[in-house]
Amino acid sequence: MEASRQGGTSRAEGIARPGLWGLRVTPVAFGVTLGVMAVALEVLFTVRPPSAYGVCIACHGRDLLGWVTNRLAGTSLELAEVSLTFPLLTVVGVLVGAAIAALRNGELRWHQPEQPLPSFLWGFLAMNFALLAAGCSIRLLLRAAHGEALGLAAFGAMAGGIGVATTLMKWRALR
Repeated sequence: MEASRQGGTSRAEGIARPGLWGLRVTPVAFGVTLGVMAVALEVLFTVRPPSAYGVCIACHGRDLLGWVTNRLAGTSLELAEVSLTFPLLTVVGVLVGAAIAALRNGELRWHQPEQPLPSFLWGFLAMNFALLAAGCSIRLLLRAAHGEALGLAAFGAMAGGIGVATTLMKWRALR
């Protein structure tokens, strides 16, 4: 931010910072690189998860919790084939990566919701509906593109929910 005041560079240009080995990497380039690497690893290790499972935080969270519960409590909760032998640590990686990025950019701070119980309930419902609709927005888009009725309905509901939430957030911010 300081550079934009002194040197005239915009905030958008400041996103690509020198990272590992001095390379300048944008979020898009990083995402594409990780996507290609995920596909290569999938082929290399002959992992065959369900379609779009590699990006589903809802499903990975469920499978991580199920894997830990199965090991600690001796239960036999159903898991996706890809997480039968080793836990899927995608959720952990996203949290650690977000914390590192926030710390690096000076944006790491604790946020206490004004109403913790409703916030928890909304998150609980969002996670359960994501699992009911078979996961993340990418999976919903793929299912809708395939013409599946549940995929079309869930994607429409998700798009409508995003519209309503955005409108409510704008209204609340302008109050």
